[in-house]
Amino acid sequence: MKRNPQEKFVVLYDTAKKCLLILDHLYADLENGTNQARDAAKIKKDPSIVISIYISALGLIDYFHRVYEVVSAMTLIRKDQPELKKLTKAIAPVKECRNYMQHMRGDLMKNDSIDYPILGAISWIHEGRNYTLFSNQATQSFSLPGIAYDRFTENYVCKYQLIVGGHEIRLDTVYGEVKSFWAWLEKSVVIEPSHIKDYAWGNPMIIYSEFKKKT
Repeated sequence: MKRNPQEKFVVLYDTAKKCLLILDHLYADLENGTNQARDAAKIKKDPSIVISIYISALGLIDYFHRVYEVVSAMTLIRKDQPELKKLTKAIAPVKECRNYMQHMRGDLMKNDSIDYPILGAISWIHEGRNYTLFSNQATQSFSLPGIAYDRFTENYVCKYQLIVGGHEIRLDTVYGEVKSFWAWLEKSVVIEPSHIKDYAWGNPMIIYSEFKKKT
């Protein structure tokens, strides 16, 4: 039996909320990791900090895309809704970046020299300094841009940036747009029972199974 549009909306709403909670976790990990990465001694002592930064940055790309896929499937939201159109625009470069990462094999198989960090580079701003992290690889040389500085506003254009395969994603900007859309959605819908709108994961469902040999 098919669900009615309202029931489907509630299921997708709850799924999107969980994607946002994962985004919050990834973003907090990115902030924490980059804060620690300013100290070269810490990185040398604990290289897992670098791994954590990459997991969070690349994970953000996946979940930006995932939350948008869920939200855009909500048939009760008009496709011409200004808030959805704004989110669609913010997500566009994320989708291109994700598509590249899923199909990078084509570029890597070419005979061209690899003059870019395959796993990408993460840049961030702290106290006016532009830090950039990229993984070591057996490449003679490569170059990549840091975060652009707007001389008119006298500010960097974003706080966190991922560059991979020529795609530049302003992570904090996209994160802000996703959160802004969610704030609008929260004000626009009424859901019963009301606890579904609580910004929390809720009780998880965990099951297990096992095989036992007869004695």
